[in-house]
Amino acid sequence: MRTPPLALAALAGLFLLATRVAGQGIPVRIAGTVVGGDGERVVGADVRPPGSATGATTADDGSFQFMVTSGVVRELVVRRIGFRPETVAVQPTSDPLVVRLTRTLQMIRPVVVTADANEFSVISQVRKRARESGNGKFLFRADFMKLNPAQFTDIMRRVPGVQIVRTQANPETVWLRQNRCIPLYFLDGIAILGLPLDPNTVPVSTIEAIEVYASAALVPPEFRGPLSAQGCGSILIWTRQGERRPRRNTISADSIRHLLDAHRVFDPREVDHPARLTTIGTPVYPDSLLAAGAGGTVVLEFIVTAEGRADAASIGVVSTTHAELVDPVKAVVADAVFTPADRDGRPVAQVYHLPFTFTPPPRP
Repeated sequence: MRTPPLALAALAGLFLLATRVAGQGIPVRIAGTVVGGDGERVVGADVRPPGSATGATTADDGSFQFMVTSGVVRELVVRRIGFRPETVAVQPTSDPLVVRLTRTLQMIRPVVVTADANEFSVISQVRKRARESGNGKFLFRADFMKLNPAQFTDIMRRVPGVQIVRTQANPETVWLRQNRCIPLYFLDGIAILGLPLDPNTVPVSTIEAIEVYASAALVPPEFRGPLSAQGCGSILIWTRQGERRPRRNTISADSIRHLLDAHRVFDPREVDHPARLTTIGTPVYPDSLLAAGAGGTVVLEFIVTAEGRADAASIGVVSTTHAELVDPVKAVVADAVFTPADRDGRPVAQVYHLPFTFTPPPRP
């Protein structure tokens, strides 16, 4: 029996459609994490199939993900300055990939940060008052951020002896004690005098600790302020240490790779004498990790200029065990002094990897 011509044409059309769909493939999500030799998360690694323009760059936690809509991906090529490139097989499984890279740049001696560096920091002094004094109520970032507060008054609602009331001047005002006294505020140790402070203007993301003293008699002497402004107590707001935020790097790892290819910046192995660290400050040990007795490591990548300074726009992360370590080390690298690299008798810019090790105090 012969198949009618119209039926043959329909079958041919279906075959062509199926071929096109098969050629396009079903969108596939490829995801995973890139780690270093000690399991630290590698940031800024380029991940993509061989010869493909589709891929991803690992995020601050070392993770990557992207969608592939054509063909079959059997391999991924992973590259990062300072590490040996790796080609890994992609298995037909839904489990995220874990790619381990081997470092090629010889690591210099790390900058070691101990808890002693925080002995006289603002937050360590707040913790000392919390241990030695029963006069106030103490709130720390590691605790109140678990509540996902949107503003300052969201934190204070849970503090005994504090009332959140509405007034004509302010939708939400913090009052102390039942007689509704307005406290005197201190911001980073400075009394806010004159117009009352609206604490909700202080972004929660910047607050490291809060001290609440319910009466003037309980306030430590150094925070009592003028009697005329003392009110019925004080609230001390301490913003995050460093408290100078280094700007985000605008020269990415990929941009540094192009600068290396163009010989505008050099690898340590391409110079006669590599750059050397001369002077650097001590990073603040993150309070949340210190309180937990946790240590960690972070490696920064940046360009040391021919003038012997870190190019602030290039300061980025190579790898880290804890995201909280990044901002403190960026802050000190921005002010560090280096002996620049030299090549053929003249100073040149060099890419530099600087490791930091945070060592917690021994447990009692």
